[in-house]
Amino acid sequence: MLNEKSLKLTLNKPTSGNFRRNPCVEPSMPADRRTSQAQRFAPFFLSACVVSSGVAADHAAPCAQSTPTPATATKPSTPTYAADIAPLIMRSCAECHRAGGVAPFSLETSDDLTRRAKNILRVIRDGTMPPWFAEMPDGSPHRFKNDPSLTGHEKEVITRWLESSDRPLGDATKLPTPRGPAPEWQIGKPDLVVELPREVEIKASGTMPYVNLRVSPGFTEDRWVRAWEVAPTAREVVHHVLVFAVPKGARGPADESRGFFAAYVPGNGSKIYDATRAKRLPAGHDLVFQLHYTPNGRATVDRTRLGLVFAEKPPEREVRTAGIFDPKLDIPPGAADHREGAALTVPADARILAWMPHMHNRGKSFRAYRETPSTPNAERELLLNVPRYDFNWQLAYEYATPIQVKRGTVLSIEAIFDNSPENAANPDPNKRVRWGQQTTDEMLIGYIEYELIDESANATPALGGQSRGLRRDRAAQFSFLDDDDDGALEKGEGGALVARVFNAADADHDGRITRAEFDAYLAKRGLNPNRTAEEKHDESIE
Repeated sequence: MLNEKSLKLTLNKPTSGNFRRNPCVEPSMPADRRTSQAQRFAPFFLSACVVSSGVAADHAAPCAQSTPTPATATKPSTPTYAADIAPLIMRSCAECHRAGGVAPFSLETSDDLTRRAKNILRVIRDGTMPPWFAEMPDGSPHRFKNDPSLTGHEKEVITRWLESSDRPLGDATKLPTPRGPAPEWQIGKPDLVVELPREVEIKASGTMPYVNLRVSPGFTEDRWVRAWEVAPTAREVVHHVLVFAVPKGARGPADESRGFFAAYVPGNGSKIYDATRAKRLPAGHDLVFQLHYTPNGRATVDRTRLGLVFAEKPPEREVRTAGIFDPKLDIPPGAADHREGAALTVPADARILAWMPHMHNRGKSFRAYRETPSTPNAERELLLNVPRYDFNWQLAYEYATPIQVKRGTVLSIEAIFDNSPENAANPDPNKRVRWGQQTTDEMLIGYIEYELIDESANATPALGGQSRGLRRDRAAQFSFLDDDDDGALEKGEGGALVARVFNAADADHDGRITRAEFDAYLAKRGLNPNRTAEEKHDESIE
């Protein structure tokens, strides 16, 4: 999805197969990405052999004769609900599992946990809950501030309490302050609520094309948004909602290629930025809602809303979004471990704030890397590892410490798809699968939320752009396409992007595109060299 004038996508054609290979993509990946968290869960146990004080040493049991006896061997005390369990549930579960929350039942009291003890034990052991799928290797500096997962010790504490005979409540004064019922808006009361202009009727069965609806908020000046939330009224049938900010009256594609602003996907539909950051909503822009519905057997209606909280002044940092994606993916029938990937080259120093992987039901695992090709012995660094991708929980992974990337850094994504009969979520293992809008098709997108290190490097940021990456300015575009830095583009430089337009851009037909010819071509055509034919398709926008 998404682009802003700042990052340029390099998408390499495969020499064999369907993987877009480049120097930052490993030639192989382990096939099995579905290692359960439960396999790494070390169950708690305690055993000791103690000599009775009333038994002579020469008559002691063999264990007592050969094993040193600890001075004290005490069985760990049973955790209490107030001091040990409630804080964990409050931190990792109660955001959804409370009155009015999106979860189907509450876990706000000890009785709530007791009634569902077996189910809770099962889901924490197999890693189903809390929903979190990133697993970074030991020693990685990259951690996530929105990680709700439980450690092995925390799982053990909950297990001991649920399996105890009395499930002690403990000192009630140690109970954390309850969250209370879920508010109507997770972001607090919005300054503005933008609603769809009409209800959308969702049929009971079958598939539905994307619905695109336009709303004019009527801004006469730029507004800085410090929090947003996309709130469908019929969440059970909403596959996703994307919201784009486009110039008033602009026509064309309502997809990942133009002005992405906000999104709702299962498990992720709001964002609150800190006091130093905000997203820009330009004056005179309309909001286009792209809605994808998946009928579930019961006809209903939806009227999705977008809540906005405005910053009182311009932020220190503008939050932007880019997308790395693979629209030419091609998954053979029955393939259990099919790999795809794509990459993007960074044309300006930036900080990565978050990633959000997006695939459909055949998505099995996702990884993101960075590499600086200009450094000696450049190696790929793992930025995100999602070994058990779950379509039902498309989470954003927000870094506790933003990752700085230098100009020229290559960011790459790679994913494994399971199109085999063993994939229980697979709609049709006999189908050859390509990029498409329906959940029976597939996608591979790595969304990046980022900010520029030097805001002045992009004097005229805009939310519009092309789907293959973010552009900065024409000078930066030309510099990156000019592989040998001789001030002109010759045939073979700039890859397929330049090859498609070379003859048209080479005005004097001398076999070289100068910077003047480059600028003239773009001005005449109104095109970005990243733009491709498949990105020019139009969709109807009401």
